[in-house]
Amino acid sequence: MYLKELVDIQMGQSPESKFYNYDKIGLPFYQGKADFGRINPTPKMWCSKSKKEAKPNDILISVRAPVGDLNINKEQSCIGRGLAAITCKSDVDMMYLYYHLKYLKPQLRHISTGSTFESINRSQLENLIITYKSYAEQIKISNTLHVVQRQIEVKENLLSLCDLLIKSRFVEMFGDPNASRTKYKLVPIHMVTDCMVPGRDKPKSFTGEIPWITINDLNINGYTNKSKLGLGLTIDEVKEVNRKCVPQGSVLMSCVGNLGLCSIASVNVVINQQLHSYQCNELINNLYLMYYLSFKNTYMNKVASSTTVLYMNKNACNNIPVLLPPIELQISFAKYLNQINKLKSDVQKSIDETQLLMDSLMQEYFG
Repeated sequence: MYLKELVDIQMGQSPESKFYNYDKIGLPFYQGKADFGRINPTPKMWCSKSKKEAKPNDILISVRAPVGDLNINKEQSCIGRGLAAITCKSDVDMMYLYYHLKYLKPQLRHISTGSTFESINRSQLENLIITYKSYAEQIKISNTLHVVQRQIEVKENLLSLCDLLIKSRFVEMFGDPNASRTKYKLVPIHMVTDCMVPGRDKPKSFTGEIPWITINDLNINGYTNKSKLGLGLTIDEVKEVNRKCVPQGSVLMSCVGNLGLCSIASVNVVINQQLHSYQCNELINNLYLMYYLSFKNTYMNKVASSTTVLYMNKNACNNIPVLLPPIELQISFAKYLNQINKLKSDVQKSIDETQLLMDSLMQEYFG
């Protein structure tokens, strides 16, 4: 059946900016990507005069980039032009349709149009083909999928708790890295590391085994050893663009856009110009440095140059102030971090396996 036969659809329309506020006056305002959490969205803005409204338990779907993101509306709200609100008819289970639309997201991305921003229109949304089953069967399917989805969310929450545990342990051992007074000496990062800055030329070919690493490839606060796109260079290709291999064990840090994202290179790699690398000397541990830098985002934003995006040049990257506690204490934290990261790795593996089960069930039910 067509989606339009099973639901009522309301396309969003953004009010005039003068009606927006952060004082919780009027209705919660949602306009797309930035407002989406998990099942229940959290408003970042309110609107005192709305043009288009979504009802409680409507399915919210993004119709502009990224197309197909989903959420369940929890209260009467105002929706902007990046969203559509879907109200299920009496013989359609809301969660059944939610999971069905989630399954159709790749199809939505495929039919979307637009050069600068992908988008879908009302007609494209209305004419999606939905596998219709009896209401009792819809309930059974949505309950099964919800149990699996809940398992994924519980495990994802465990990962978040692990991150909080690491942060708490770091502050307990070394104090707040952003405090104005500390009991340890602050030194510019170039005094305890060698720094490598990549060239600007991008390789013309990728036919080797040395991973070509970009920001998107970083395993944040963990180890990075491959390109997600499978890109690698030969020694000759590295030399061709006047690059050097960043040695195993180096700290990799983003210096463009989202500053201070860090990882450890677990093999020799080649980095693009959005990254900076640090090779630690005997005074500083690489795992300690990696995690320390994750606290310095506010500082980095202040010293960065800003054109279209934030950018830290070589001088800014090489002069980040670093707290220097005794190396034995750094190593103790590094051992703790490795233990927690091992737990996180096991949890992530479990999430991936559960996601495969989820994908398999949705293919069975909706494919």
